[in-house]
Amino acid sequence: MQATSGTSASNAADTHDRLFMTLAEELKSPLMRIARQSELLALGNECAADLRSVRMNADMTLRLLDSYLLSLRLAREPDTLFAVQPVSVGAVLHEAQGRLTDVAREYDVELGLDIGGRYEPVMANDQALTTALVTLGYSLIEALPAMGTQQLRLQLAAHRTKYGIVAGMYCDADMLTPATLRRAHNLRGHARQPFVDVLPGSGAGVFVADAILKAMSSRLRVGRYQRLPGFAVTLSPSQQLQLV
Repeated sequence: MQATSGTSASNAADTHDRLFMTLAEELKSPLMRIARQSELLALGNECAADLRSVRMNADMTLRLLDSYLLSLRLAREPDTLFAVQPVSVGAVLHEAQGRLTDVAREYDVELGLDIGGRYEPVMANDQALTTALVTLGYSLIEALPAMGTQQLRLQLAAHRTKYGIVAGMYCDADMLTPATLRRAHNLRGHARQPFVDVLPGSGAGVFVADAILKAMSSRLRVGRYQRLPGFAVTLSPSQQLQLV
């Protein structure tokens, strides 16, 4: 039993070490942009667009760090810190869309929202699920202009399957497949761009979102919605008082 416990602790430590290395790679780019933009402002070339870009990069970096810290707290004390309870998927997606609006506008990405029906509550933690989706959204919005896609659009959507209620984010990225995600997990912490030919950068936002979801006994997967590939999570409907 002790050996098994030690092995589990070692695996968990290795996972978080690799996630931290991925996160560090992700933070280099926005911090470099902040530094260069600050230099321009110091030279007297300040303008509203530059100031807005500096603020946006700083805000995205801080939010990514906050999300990573949340994933650590959830991994250590999931039951005592963040209780799972009935949550509205529609409300969470609406909240995520609101938080992503400014960033999407900065990158000229159109946000879509399709709830597609009325669903019973699912078992999740409101704060954790919203944070995971927003963190994932930041990563996809920032990546879309560099993907060479025909349409800069991120679709937030919910739909029902026989396995539960699915919440996800989808975009015009045909190279995103389940195999891509598996390979990225294997390359995480070992390669600067684990999502080879799909997402630029380290994809830290994807891995952080996945870590948060795993703390709720869920997982991030690659799925499709109306022929668009994307990232999704399947959530179990609540067996408590369901909406009629």
